[in-house]
Amino acid sequence: RMSSAKGTSIELAQSDQELMDNSSSRRWNYKKIGIISAVVVVILVAIIVPVVLLTGKDDPEPSTEKTPIDLDDVLTGRLAARRFNGTWISDHHVLLRDDGGDVVIYDAAAKSRRILVSTQNEKLAEGVKFDLSPDQNYLLVATQYKKIFRHSFFALYDIVDLQTGTTHPVTVGGLQVPIMYAEWNPTTNALVFVHANNIFYLPTIGGVPIQITFDANPAIYNGVPDWVYEEEVFSSNSALWFSPDGQHLAFVHFDDTPTQLMHIPYYGPPGNQEFQYTAGIAIHYPKAGTNNPTVTVHAVDLGRISEGRPELVNLPVVQEVATEDHLITAVKWATSETVVTVWMNRVQNRCYIATCNANTGACQTVLPITSPDGWVEFFDSPHTNGEGTELAFIASQPQAGDAGSYRHLTILNIASRTARSVTSGRFVVTEVLYWDSTSNVIFFMANTETNSEHLHLHAIRASAGAQMQCITCDLPESQGHTYFSATFAPKGQFVTITASGPILPRVDLYSWEANTQGHVTLTHSVEWESNPDVKELLDKSLIPTTEKHEITLDSGFTAKVLMLLPPNIDRSKKYPMLIDVYGGPDSYNVVDRWSMDWGAFLVVNRSVIYTKIDGRGSGLRGDKLLHQIYRNLGSVEVEDQVETARKLQQMHSFIDSTRTGIWGWSYGGYASAMALARDGNTTENGKVLNCAASVAPVTDWTYYDSIYTERYMGLPTVEDNRDGYDRSRLSTLYANFRSKKFFLIHGTLDDNVHYQQAMALSRSLEQNDVAFKQLTYPDEDHGLAGVRPHLYHSLGRFFDECFAPGGGV
Repeated sequence: RMSSAKGTSIELAQSDQELMDNSSSRRWNYKKIGIISAVVVVILVAIIVPVVLLTGKDDPEPSTEKTPIDLDDVLTGRLAARRFNGTWISDHHVLLRDDGGDVVIYDAAAKSRRILVSTQNEKLAEGVKFDLSPDQNYLLVATQYKKIFRHSFFALYDIVDLQTGTTHPVTVGGLQVPIMYAEWNPTTNALVFVHANNIFYLPTIGGVPIQITFDANPAIYNGVPDWVYEEEVFSSNSALWFSPDGQHLAFVHFDDTPTQLMHIPYYGPPGNQEFQYTAGIAIHYPKAGTNNPTVTVHAVDLGRISEGRPELVNLPVVQEVATEDHLITAVKWATSETVVTVWMNRVQNRCYIATCNANTGACQTVLPITSPDGWVEFFDSPHTNGEGTELAFIASQPQAGDAGSYRHLTILNIASRTARSVTSGRFVVTEVLYWDSTSNVIFFMANTETNSEHLHLHAIRASAGAQMQCITCDLPESQGHTYFSATFAPKGQFVTITASGPILPRVDLYSWEANTQGHVTLTHSVEWESNPDVKELLDKSLIPTTEKHEITLDSGFTAKVLMLLPPNIDRSKKYPMLIDVYGGPDSYNVVDRWSMDWGAFLVVNRSVIYTKIDGRGSGLRGDKLLHQIYRNLGSVEVEDQVETARKLQQMHSFIDSTRTGIWGWSYGGYASAMALARDGNTTENGKVLNCAASVAPVTDWTYYDSIYTERYMGLPTVEDNRDGYDRSRLSTLYANFRSKKFFLIHGTLDDNVHYQQAMALSRSLEQNDVAFKQLTYPDEDHGLAGVRPHLYHSLGRFFDECFAPGGGV
C-alpha cells in the first residue's frame, strides 16, 4: 500500500518483517499472509555463496564481454533500484531526507530545495521518522525506535522549532514517554498522540497534553489497532482520523478482552544469564472460529475538549450487522462533520457503507455491497469529491457476456444512495489515487484488457459518459515501461510517476492540467531518479532473459507464466527448474515489475530456470478466476502450479523433468508443501516435482488469524465449512511426503504464522516415520531478518542436492 502518512511525514525506520504477499493492490502491500519474496535479500550484508554449476559440462560458455551478476551485488543492494524517496506535504512541496542525511523540502513549482534540518542537528542524527507541521515551522522527530509488529513501533518524540532550533519533548505528566503514534492537526500546530493505548491531544507546543481516552489497558486500544486489525485491515499503526478542518477527531476503540492470548517463547542470547529461564510474549491473537476483538467508532470535538473527560460521541455500527460479529474496515471524513464508516459481517461477504454525524452520532446505511460467490474487498478509505457529496472506491461490477465481475472504479452519491460504475471492461482497477475537486477528474491505477501484467495510471472525469484516459501508456520519458505507480500532491497540479518495469525503474516529476472536457496533459518537470549506478553495473553483467507464456489448463482457465532463463541458453540441453510460488488469494507474481534478486542470481550463476505461475485464485483477471479458491484453500491454486509445471516440461525439452523443485514463503510455503503432497498422488500423469522447501508456512488454517482466514474459508464449524478446513490441513497428508525431498523452515518468534504451524506438520511426519529436513531459527520472527545468510545458504544446499544427478528422490 502506498504511504498513508497523511502527507506530512517521512519514515526511515522500516520494519524488517516484510510480510506482504506478491500482490500490489492494497499492500505492495498488497498482503495477506505475509511472504518474504527472494527480492528482500537486497537488504542483507554481503555474503558469498559457493557457486555450484548444476548442469556441469552442459552449461553455456560465459560471455567474454560480460560477467554474471554477483550475489554480493544483490545482497548489498547495488542491484536494487531506487524509487520515489519523498512525501508530498503540500500542493507543491516534497519532504525527503537526501543522500547526505539532511531533511529537506523540494519546491516543485520553483524547482528548488532548502534544508530544514542538517545532519549536524543532534536530534536529526538520531531520528527515524519526521513530520512537518502544517505551517512548516516545526518538525516532529521520532527517536529510539522500538518495533512492535509489522507497522507499529514505540518511539520518543521531540518537536524542533525550525526558526530557533529549540527542542520541545512530547511528554505525559512531565515525563518523556514512549509513544505509539503521533500526528499533526492538519490545520494547526496541535498534535494528537497515543501513549499506553490512550489518546492525548496537545493544543499548543510546549503546553500540557489533554487526555481524551482513559480506559486503556493491555487488552484495550484507542486510536491504534490491535494485532489483527493492524495486520489484516488497516495495514497501519494508526486508527484515528482528523476532520478536514481539524476540529474533530474520529477513532476506533478495540477491546481484545474476549480474544485469547497466544504465548510465544523467547530464548534470549546464548550465554546471557538473564534468560536462564526462557521469557516470552503474549499476543491477543484471534484464530479462525474464536472470539474476535470488539470494536466501536467514536468522534470528539477538539474545540470543546478541556482537562477532565472530553465528551465522546459514539458512531454506532450499522443495524444490518449490529446483532452479529462484525468488523470495521474503513473510516473517512466526507465533510468536517460527516464521517463515513465501512462495516462488514465476520466472514466478509457483506459490506455496508454508512454516514454519521460527528456531533450527534446519528448514522445511516447508504450502500450495501454483497458477494454471494466470494468475499468483499473494502479495506481502503474511499475518496470524496470537493463537496463531500460523493464517494469513489473500487467495487466488483458485472461485465458483459460470460466475463463475470471485475473490480472497477465506482462512485456513490450519498444523498440518493445510488452507486454507478465509472469504468467497465475486462480489466481490474487496483487503486484510486486522487480526486481533483477543481476538474472533477479521478486518477487511478488499472491494468489493461490485453495485458493483465501491465499497470498504468489512468484518469477519468466523474461524469456520465466520460471516457477513460491512459496517462502512462505513451510517456516519452518512460519508453519500454509498462508497470507504473504514482503519487499526487494534495490539492495541487504535480505528480511523481515511477516507471517500475519491466526495464530498469526511473522516477519523474510532472505538472498536470485538465481541460474543460477532463482531458489531462502532463508536462515533464524533473527527472527525479534514473538509477545510473545500477545501469552501469547492469551494462557490465550477464543477466537472465525472460519469457512469458499463457498455458490453457484442463479446467479451461489460463495460467500466466514468467520464466527467467540463463543468458545464451542452449535449448538442446537440459536445465533444472525452480518454481517460486506464493499462490494466495488475489496475489500475483507474473507482472512487469523489474527486479534483480536471488532468483536472477540462481539463473545466471547456477543455470536454473526460475519460474513464477499465476493460476486460479490469483488477482488482476476478474472475480471468476479469483473466486475459484473461495472456501477451498490449498486446492485449485496448488493444482494449477503442478499442472502448469507439467505442461512446461512437455512444451520445453530444455526443462529437465527429473530436476524440478518448488519453494515459497508463508502462504507460498503452504502452497509449496501442498504441491509436493498432491503431486503424483491425485493424477495419473506421474510425479512433476522432485523436491520442495517451505519457509514459515501455514499448515493448518485453524491456527491462523480469523480475519484473513475466514474471509476466504468461512468458519471452521460443521454448519459452515469444517470440511474445507479438514481438506486444507497438511498434517493429514503425511503419507504423501514419503520418499520425497522436503525442507521445513520456521522461526520460533513468528508472531504472524506461529511456529506451532511448523510443529504440527513436523509432529505428523515424525510420528509416521516420514523422513524430511527441518531448520528452526530461535528468536526469529516471520521475516528471518537476522539469519538470512544462513537461510539462503541452506536453501541453496538443499536444491543443489535435489538437482544433483539422482538427487530428486
